[in-house]
Amino acid sequence: MSDNGATAFPTQLALTCGFCSGTVDVKWFCKSCAASMCNTCKTSHPGIPAFKNHIIVPRTNDVIRLYGPSKIAKQCSIHPEKEISTYCKDCEEPCCVTCLVKKHQQHKMLSIEDAYLSAEKRLNDNVMKLEKEVMPTLDKMADKSKKDQSEKTDKITAIKEEVNNFRKEMKQVVDESCDNLLEKLDQNDIEFDNVITKIDAQKRTCLELIKEIEGIIQKGDLSMIKFSPPSPRTLIPEIHTPKLTIPVFTPGRDILTIIRDRVGAIEWTDRRPDPNLLPYPITKFDPSLININKVTSFNSKIVATSITTAGNDTAWVMDDASATMYLYDSGGKVVRSITVQGSNGINGMVITRSGEMIVTCNDRKVIRVSVSGEVSTLIDTSPYRPYDVCLTNNEDVVVCMGGQNKDNHIAVYSPDTGKKLREIRIDGKGKQQITDHYYVSSYGKDLCVVNDMHVVCVDERGAVKWVYDGKKAKVTKSFNPYEISVDKYNNLLVTDMNNNCIHYIDREGRLIQIILTQEQTGLTCPMGICVDDKTGQVWVGNERNNVVICKYIS
Repeated sequence: MSDNGATAFPTQLALTCGFCSGTVDVKWFCKSCAASMCNTCKTSHPGIPAFKNHIIVPRTNDVIRLYGPSKIAKQCSIHPEKEISTYCKDCEEPCCVTCLVKKHQQHKMLSIEDAYLSAEKRLNDNVMKLEKEVMPTLDKMADKSKKDQSEKTDKITAIKEEVNNFRKEMKQVVDESCDNLLEKLDQNDIEFDNVITKIDAQKRTCLELIKEIEGIIQKGDLSMIKFSPPSPRTLIPEIHTPKLTIPVFTPGRDILTIIRDRVGAIEWTDRRPDPNLLPYPITKFDPSLININKVTSFNSKIVATSITTAGNDTAWVMDDASATMYLYDSGGKVVRSITVQGSNGINGMVITRSGEMIVTCNDRKVIRVSVSGEVSTLIDTSPYRPYDVCLTNNEDVVVCMGGQNKDNHIAVYSPDTGKKLREIRIDGKGKQQITDHYYVSSYGKDLCVVNDMHVVCVDERGAVKWVYDGKKAKVTKSFNPYEISVDKYNNLLVTDMNNNCIHYIDREGRLIQIILTQEQTGLTCPMGICVDDKTGQVWVGNERNNVVICKYIS
């Protein structure tokens, strides 16, 4: 704090106390506050608890030079007549003496010079790290990226040329096919024109004959009485008249799907796993990583019979007895809700790469919800009731179908048209395992199906690869699975309603460990489940309108 004063005489400076603004007996100086003070304030200053350890000395030129006004000091924003002289570490702000007295008592204080030097050191350290560590790393990354770009440019150019050539070829095929159809339509018109021309010529013959007969009758020439005109039957043209029908253009079966499959896709082998493999790269899993930690729980508006994570630490919660699904954040706040009119309940949902939602409903429909929230019917599953839904690697829609007399099966549909592509009926050993409604999860080219008593893994033809019955878990009650989720290790998490826990299974159907038990997390009759690999958390729905969020891997 610098001394403020008024000039009484050209050679005399009137000093002002930095605390009471008095000008009498300003003979003292507080080193801690860097301010001059009068006799009165010098006596009262140590009595303030925040200032009891301050050092007060006589005000001399040497003291002012060492501890006086800071070269970096500026006017206080709250008290413009004062200069900042100290820095509050608790509030992390500079302050003047008045601020110190009124606001920062009992706080940890630094002189403004020490605070500046400390900040300057931190900034210089950051600059040094940026220059010596970050910048060289970024330079290496930039060099590698440029090298990669150079190596891939030729390949990308070749692929672009291949794609464009294919497009030209496809356009040529389409043009030729359409020209052929149009030519057939034109030929139909020519055929009708030829028929009409022949009919018109026969009509002219008939008119000439009628005129000739009428002339004979008019003349009364008995010599012509034996004239025998041609039979009317012979005058009817022998023409096969084309049947007049309204032409209808019918595209080839699944033409859009066929074209899409013919066009194919670009696969970045160094960026994503082979689509023929599992949904995540195979990562060796160490069971010692399992570390159960309950993060939070919240009450939901509905029973969470199914859960689907949606990014940004949120998840959709659905109830097979409710027409409304809710998007919750991890704090239990409803971010969004969607009501599907007439659905009588929502069984499952999956989110496509484009952000659309595919939802199965109890009214025997599979609906599509656009990113903007528009609802439309994608598939009518009558007479079957759709249960859970998932997507294959190329985003075909896989739906579990529940029918009468245990006629359960899996149907695969086009995501664009909703047309059924094929059915999967579990054969052999698995056929006896499917007895009631079930949930499904995509597992590379395989599917993992959950029913009342088992988890069954089948290939794309429905052949059983393995069956998990929960017997090796040695739980107290019978295994009663509900929903299933796949994590980044390609392990499966299956809710067990009877035993209030989760069965953690590897990709070969072997039990790794029972996790998230009732003792660990408070789970009661767990139903819906979904793993959010970005946060490493698993969301589990309880029977009593409750959702529990846990960490299960350290």
